[in-house]
Amino acid sequence: MRAVVVVAGDVDERDVWPYAVWSDSDGTSTTLNIHVHDSQELVGVLTALTALGLEVTSTRLLDEPGAHDPPGLVR
Repeated sequence: MRAVVVVAGDVDERDVWPYAVWSDSDGTSTTLNIHVHDSQELVGVLTALTALGLEVTSTRLLDEPGAHDPPGLVR
C-alpha cells in the first residue's frame, strides 16, 4: 500500500527516514511518500511523524499496480 502524506513546513529527509521518503517541498509544506503493508502500519507511521513534531495536513492512499484486494473485499 502506498500513501502520499503532506506535512506542514519544510522537512529534512533525514528527519523522516525510515518512516517516509521525502518527495517535494515548497517551503510551506512537504510531500512524503510512504510504503506500508496495511492501514495499521500507516497509522503507526502517522503517529511517528506527529511524535517528531510534524503536523500532518493530508493523507491520500494510492492504488498500486498489481496489488491484491484485501481478503473479504467485495466489489
